[in-house]
Amino acid sequence: MAIERVGIYRSYYGPIPKDRLGKPLPRSKWPAKRTHSWVVRWHGSNGERYSRSRRTRKEAERVAGSIQADVHEGKADKPEKMTLQEFADMYMSIRTGLTERTRAEHDRTLRFPCDRLGADCLIQKITPVDARRFLSWYGSRKVKGKRIVAATVNKTLRECRRIFREAVDCQLIRLSPFEGMRQERVGETPWHHVTPEEFQRLLKAASTVRWMGIIALAYCCRLRLGEILNLTWADIDFEEGEVRVVAKHGQEHTRDWVPKDKDARVVPVPRLVMNVLTELQLGAAEGQVYVLVIGKGPNMGQPMLRNNVWRDFGVVRRRAGVPPCSLHDLRRSFCTNLSGAVPMHIVQELAGHSDIRTTRRFYLKVEPKLMEAARQALEVTLEAENGSD
Repeated sequence: MAIERVGIYRSYYGPIPKDRLGKPLPRSKWPAKRTHSWVVRWHGSNGERYSRSRRTRKEAERVAGSIQADVHEGKADKPEKMTLQEFADMYMSIRTGLTERTRAEHDRTLRFPCDRLGADCLIQKITPVDARRFLSWYGSRKVKGKRIVAATVNKTLRECRRIFREAVDCQLIRLSPFEGMRQERVGETPWHHVTPEEFQRLLKAASTVRWMGIIALAYCCRLRLGEILNLTWADIDFEEGEVRVVAKHGQEHTRDWVPKDKDARVVPVPRLVMNVLTELQLGAAEGQVYVLVIGKGPNMGQPMLRNNVWRDFGVVRRRAGVPPCSLHDLRRSFCTNLSGAVPMHIVQELAGHSDIRTTRRFYLKVEPKLMEAARQALEVTLEAENGSD
């Protein structure tokens, strides 16, 4: 018996149709050109997937309606009962392939509904109203005297959707209480474009070669902070002048780590950065695996910590006299610097964005000089129009 929504899909067979030039037609044109039947698909209470094929869509809809009616009437088997805390424990144990940071965020997100709705609350009893009340409560909280911003609430909503979608996939619930909830509209957060001149000032203000490496890799090689901190000497090809951003799984002397975009990529390295990396390698200890390690104290030789890097960058920035900006703004600035020289899809590939809309929306900043040029052009146009009158 089906325990979730019954779907209807086209099932194509026969050769792929071609156009007049003999090229295969795109999938979007198959419905009108390629032979197909209609298939009804659903998952049973035993976890197995079932399907029935019909010649016409009307016949398939009749079959799907009959199966779906049984679900609505309660004839389907009920999912196994599970508390919110049991589900949280199960979710963290079965979710693999997550980065360390993402696992920590999901674990933190799961603690909030457990605290608000109750750890012993059955997930089958959580309604869309409960989900909305939870998100409203979450957004009204204060951290260090300040209310949580809308972007953080939206991020928590996205995580809750992903987490409870797992409960649907595991057939613990039929519908997620967070599905259909809309995110709040949030304006783009302003950020500072670090110019090449400001970049040179940051390099001069760096107290160590290690910090020169962090700044140069972020600005010239568009690496994220996590990618910089997990860079090993094996990832650097000094002969070709390239850096490989790759996952680390079960490798000796390295911690498990996965890039944000999951896929490996190769980044060309300018000569300036390669010179800094060469200097770092000359000063590296024997057997040192990571490029950037702690230089002093009881943890000397261990990989650098993310929080310490964020803190210390502020010191370097103020010493260089650069306007307020984050380390991630260096990566954004690189993309803006390239935007006028190479096509956007190349910038997307180099930056490691899975969606080009991210490149366009968040990383290509319109410079003030271009806005001024647009203003002057508009004034010239208006003056010409007035003169013609």
